[in-house]
Amino acid sequence: MSTAIQFRKGFILFCCIVVSYITIAVYKRDVAQGFCDILVRSDGHAQSIDHFKEALAKGQQRWTSNENTVIVGREFFQYLASQLRETAYPGVDNYTQYVVTRLQLKPLRDVKPLRPDFGPVFNDVKSFGYPIEIRPCREDNVRGLPKLFVAVISAPSYFEKRDIIRQTWLRQLQTDSLVNLVGFGFVIGRTDDRDTQQKIESESSTHGDVLQLDMVDVYYNQTLKVVGLLNWINDRCSGVDFFLKVDDDVYVNTQNLATVVKHLDPAEHSVYGTASDSIVRRDGKFEISPEVWPWSKYPVYSMGAAVLMPGSTMEPLLAACQTTPYFLFDDTYLIGLCTGKAGIAVRVSDRFLAGYAQQMPEPCYVHDSIAWLTDSVEHLNKSHWASAEFYKNVTTCIIEGLDGANQTVDQTKEIEFYFARSQP
Repeated sequence: MSTAIQFRKGFILFCCIVVSYITIAVYKRDVAQGFCDILVRSDGHAQSIDHFKEALAKGQQRWTSNENTVIVGREFFQYLASQLRETAYPGVDNYTQYVVTRLQLKPLRDVKPLRPDFGPVFNDVKSFGYPIEIRPCREDNVRGLPKLFVAVISAPSYFEKRDIIRQTWLRQLQTDSLVNLVGFGFVIGRTDDRDTQQKIESESSTHGDVLQLDMVDVYYNQTLKVVGLLNWINDRCSGVDFFLKVDDDVYVNTQNLATVVKHLDPAEHSVYGTASDSIVRRDGKFEISPEVWPWSKYPVYSMGAAVLMPGSTMEPLLAACQTTPYFLFDDTYLIGLCTGKAGIAVRVSDRFLAGYAQQMPEPCYVHDSIAWLTDSVEHLNKSHWASAEFYKNVTTCIIEGLDGANQTVDQTKEIEFYFARSQP
């Protein structure tokens, strides 16, 4: 008997037990433990998330009809969830089942699934509005160069960051003809500040590179922002070979980016980035409660500040977003949960997102890195000057050769970046 059949039978049995519990108000420990054992054995996964209000409004509804309705007592559910705490993450299907049970979600039967084989639809990923748009990707081919779309995740009020990016690595990407840049956009959400919105509209009129989603731009809506971006790309840039998503505090070494893009296969069912530690934090900025995420680790994923995706992954990733309940952290959700749902490999290199550089990055750091984090507009600008000086041979990277003698790196020679398949 397959694992899936065992899980379904187990869950049906659990539903019957819960109904009996509600009817006669009996709380039996052996029943609760039996349900937990079913979840742990199922090779799937259980997961829970406090969905922010807008996520629920846009894509997820509570069960209000009388179709197979099961109401789980709060105390009873908390006991069940407590039995999963600090156990191993068991997979995306049980994550979905856990959320459906915890939040009593009902599938959106009036929404057409992008991939019927992915299961019931819980998120209406096609319903996003875009008050300000950019042009769809160009379809032209340039000397056989790979077609690249770049999206920079920004915030409504970060005008200075967007300006410095336009003046630095974006301009270089546009003018050096290292790749066929078929589209570019700064991705922001909605702001309630009228003056800021007017400035954004003026910025869009001047540059034509602002993509605004009709959703409140706050930290806890980052997952919605990324899913809305995927929907836009899937609709208007379906022919792109690669899609680069970076945050606006990331500097991109366009020379090394072009090298990577030219040597990767756009048909490869993989995403590329730098591995996260997958640690679940119970306090601080990335705190998540045990009830929301009871397991000891997150699924394998790469850090969301810089991710490269082949265009062939857009549709299956969006289909996975449609059928996987939202999770608070966008990189865990998209590159961890949804890649698992879509069967997409996560391939990683420490040099893809190299962390924070010095205020004036060293020549060898520039030579070895595809992208790195910056802590200010000034830092981003200095990163650009450091890169320009290295590739113009103003500064040099000196390494120790195999014979122990110092050697000067040839900055014109392409270097090879190896991406290993990330393992749990």
